[in-house]
Amino acid sequence: MRSRRSAAERVVVVVALAELLTVADAFSTVPLAVCAAALLALPLRRRLPMVTLCATLPSILTGHLWLPPMIAMFEVATGRSRRRTGVACALLFTAAVCPWPVMELATMTREEILTSVEAAGLLSVGPTALGLLAATRVELRARLADLTATQGRERRLESERAVAGERARLAREMHDTVAHHVGIIAVQSGALRAAETGDAWKRDTAESIRRHSVQALEELRDMVGVLRGSDLDASAPAARPGLAVLRQLAADSLLDVTVHLTGPEEEGWDTDVESTVFRIVQEALSNVRKHAPDAHVTVRVTPAPDRKSLTVEVRNDPPPREPQRKDPQAKGPFPAPRTPVPGAPGAPRGTVLSGCGLPGGGHGLVGLRERAELLGGCLSAHPCPEGGFVVRAVLPL
Repeated sequence: MRSRRSAAERVVVVVALAELLTVADAFSTVPLAVCAAALLALPLRRRLPMVTLCATLPSILTGHLWLPPMIAMFEVATGRSRRRTGVACALLFTAAVCPWPVMELATMTREEILTSVEAAGLLSVGPTALGLLAATRVELRARLADLTATQGRERRLESERAVAGERARLAREMHDTVAHHVGIIAVQSGALRAAETGDAWKRDTAESIRRHSVQALEELRDMVGVLRGSDLDASAPAARPGLAVLRQLAADSLLDVTVHLTGPEEEGWDTDVESTVFRIVQEALSNVRKHAPDAHVTVRVTPAPDRKSLTVEVRNDPPPREPQRKDPQAKGPFPAPRTPVPGAPGAPRGTVLSGCGLPGGGHGLVGLRERAELLGGCLSAHPCPEGGFVVRAVLPL
């Protein structure tokens, strides 16, 4: 914008100077001084438009320079004062209609007077109209920018209201459905534990179910509170388990899990990083429990040597092959029966009944990858060449 204005300034000066050169032979001392003053006053037209117009009016009175007062009139008209514009236009018309010398007005014919009036009208009204048009354009552009900004704010507010409404709806659904069912599980498991007095394994299983149900209700309550909050950043982080309960998570998974933690237990990391690590391990163990319940699982959480990133890896070995036996009344082999209920007397650790009815939506790894990317990290999940599966994530610290 500044370069365009500078170029316009140079063009105006060159055009006015060119007009002056066309009549240089007809100059006397007084017109030459008047025209020189008009040219020198042109650079002041943006800061002092009325002063510039008054300084250039004598040049049009002499009949030698018409462009400087017209340019000054344009600048006056671009201002916001309509009264000043009218006064300036009247002054320009008067200067343009008067002959030089002024005494010649008495000797002019009617046709010459009419021609002079028409020319003065064109010289005064033309730049005035152009200046008003330019000022209107600038005003319309400013109003359009304000309207665009207002529409943008309205769209943002509307989207925020829609998000708040959807979050409130999700909070209601979670509270009315999930909390209801999980609460029933917690109550019934507690009653089962209190009623069972003979079998210690059943009591421990009922207590484990009750404990997990209560923890799920607490996390659900925090999540509902965040969803009902109007500001995500101001809301307290919900359900942010850290690495301190990672070993307990492995013990409650009913899998054969080996956990290797390096550094975080002693040093402690960022809360978001620890929560993401916990969720990655939790989802990976859930997948192992669904697809390879008899496999050995290794969980490793190790920081990089430069302490700038944290690597979490969950790797499970291929599940052991099941022995085959012949059905006396069948022609082909069929698998031997599965081992007893997990945790029951005589059942090896890590044994889980397959086909237990756990639903799987296929969104777990996608959500984990999104969690890692939100922290600026990455996550990969793929089968191992020797069998088994590995989930590996690198998170910045």
